[in-house]
Amino acid sequence: MKSGVTIFFVLFVLVAYLRHAENKLVSFPESREALIPVRNHCIERVHTDPKLIDNAVKGNFAADRKLECYYKCMMLNTKMMRNDKIVERLLYDLAEFAVVEESRTVFRKAVENCHALATKSMDGCKLAYEYVKCLYEYDPVVRYINN
Repeated sequence: MKSGVTIFFVLFVLVAYLRHAENKLVSFPESREALIPVRNHCIERVHTDPKLIDNAVKGNFAADRKLECYYKCMMLNTKMMRNDKIVERLLYDLAEFAVVEESRTVFRKAVENCHALATKSMDGCKLAYEYVKCLYEYDPVVRYINN
């Protein structure tokens, strides 16, 4: 479920970012749908087993290097990560300007909750995986970001 959260989160950020450019707010399910092409790209690029991703969406995060790098791919492609660092400013901006009002608070609080992890220095794949997992553990509602 946690991996699912991560994927959803990445997708959500990308969709929200794109919608923000058009001055439209986005819901978690809309962001998940919009991120399907990114998901498919990252599955192909990293050779991740889609079952691991689906299990992560359900909260079953496997300790798997390809799954970790899948999340990094998602975060890089949605500009949520750069140089193996989480781009928190983008996440806060998305929460403020691109997320539908009813999801804004939970999204912002999840990002705040995972701040300490976001600022850690570690391998990019591991960081992306742990960050998505943190968001999911904070509130499974954010799982739609995990895709």
